[in-house]
Amino acid sequence: MKPIVTGPMSRLSVQARLSTALLALAFTIAPALAEKPAVIVVPGVKIGVVLTDRSAAAVRRLDVFRARIMEEIGVGVTMVTVKDGLALVDAIATKRVDYAILTATAYAMAVQVCACVEPLVVPQSTDGTSSYRSILIVRAESAAQKMTDLRGKSLAAADARSVAGRAFPFTVLSGSGYEPSAFFDRIETTRGPESAVQMLLAGKVDAAIGWSTVEGDVATGYSRGTLRDLVQKKQLAMKDIRIVWQSPPIPHGPHAVRADMPDEQKALLRDALLNMRDQDPDAYEAISPEYGGGFVDVGAAAFDPLIPLVAPRPRQPIPTGAMAPRG
Repeated sequence: MKPIVTGPMSRLSVQARLSTALLALAFTIAPALAEKPAVIVVPGVKIGVVLTDRSAAAVRRLDVFRARIMEEIGVGVTMVTVKDGLALVDAIATKRVDYAILTATAYAMAVQVCACVEPLVVPQSTDGTSSYRSILIVRAESAAQKMTDLRGKSLAAADARSVAGRAFPFTVLSGSGYEPSAFFDRIETTRGPESAVQMLLAGKVDAAIGWSTVEGDVATGYSRGTLRDLVQKKQLAMKDIRIVWQSPPIPHGPHAVRADMPDEQKALLRDALLNMRDQDPDAYEAISPEYGGGFVDVGAAAFDPLIPLVAPRPRQPIPTGAMAPRG
């Protein structure tokens, strides 16, 4: 049975907006959206999940989370599986689910599609961080101290599937007047951020894009990210590189609900999630296995920097000889 959608937001209009958002992404984000499990819902209560592993064991793990939510909110809960993050955005926009566990970019897309969602919480890593940043680095001996010093230089970046390693920083740089294809003389595409930094260390490019929390002990490469991974592998010493630019924070993917959900229901869900790691660690592990720090509150403004990533926008190269913004 197809869902009944009231008001001006029809299924066709949602699909049309999704198509527009997909064109804006230009096949950049879709693979990343399918990576994480997703979703809950409420009145009836449906929990929609992006489930790539459909084994009985995977379903049983999610049932631990379902049972915990049912106990906390006092209504029946069922699970609904979806094929990927785009299907999940469509499901929450058309009211087939009321609560979704989204990636940060999928949340931004949902805002673009229907402006009908709001975040409750995000998972926190064991290092106490709930976000990370794209970073642009150079070798320590480089004369470059800021972005303007890199005009006409070479850059290594991950391929288009990487949000932090290419899609997001390229969007932010472009919006700041540094359209990468015009600003840099050459852009080398690599398998991922780690490969990009390795290319920099080998002297094959002038700069590289990676990601980092930019928090914690600098000598260890901060608490998480490309630099820390390479330091731990003894392929990098932090004295050998310098960060010349960093993006706004990229929040971890939120647990989001439809904005029209009753406030009392939102409060019950938020409290259940905020207390889940301590009160039911098995349920927390079932739904958030990659993070160990529990859930923390998050506001909608935290995702504002990601909106241009999924919004249609003109791309105009910087004219040769034009005044670049100060970095």
